[in-house]
Amino acid sequence: MNINSNRLKQLRAERNWSQEQLSEMCGVNLRTIQRIETRGTASLETAKALAAVFDVSVDELTSSDSAPAKNAVLQSVWRSLQNFDDFSGRSTRYEFWWFFVLFVLVLGLVEFIHPVLMSMVAIVLLLPFLAVSTRRLRDAGQSPWWQLMMLVPFGILIVMYYWAMPRPEQPPATERPSGQ
Repeated sequence: MNINSNRLKQLRAERNWSQEQLSEMCGVNLRTIQRIETRGTASLETAKALAAVFDVSVDELTSSDSAPAKNAVLQSVWRSLQNFDDFSGRSTRYEFWWFFVLFVLVLGLVEFIHPVLMSMVAIVLLLPFLAVSTRRLRDAGQSPWWQLMMLVPFGILIVMYYWAMPRPEQPPATERPSGQ
């Protein structure tokens, strides 16, 4: 889930809290707070904990403005490139598919210029592509290991089907008995 890191920093600064204090109040790891403020990604549970501490809605933490950003596509692709080493988070369909389109267009353009240059660009973009693909499969509720199907003839079709799947509905949280 994408969190507006600027809004989170603003809420924390208004209360004069350090990252350590916020992590203690939320019950999450300090590294998690640092990652959210740097990358702007968090799990749904972490977003709910932050919203409860700041006494705001989760939507207020996730939305950047009331109006959509003018450069949302570029921001989405840039975020994917910045998170080239994050294989543990999640990516929305919007973020993934815009990165995929850019990936295909760049490789096609560079292939037109020179085939050897295309090979070098493909190697450079491989890690960000695998990372965003892994995050997209996690977001769709699938195992990232499905990416190995891309090595099989026509296996890309199966992987593309999983990439296109929506995020599964969250099952209602079950309450634990008070004695546990």
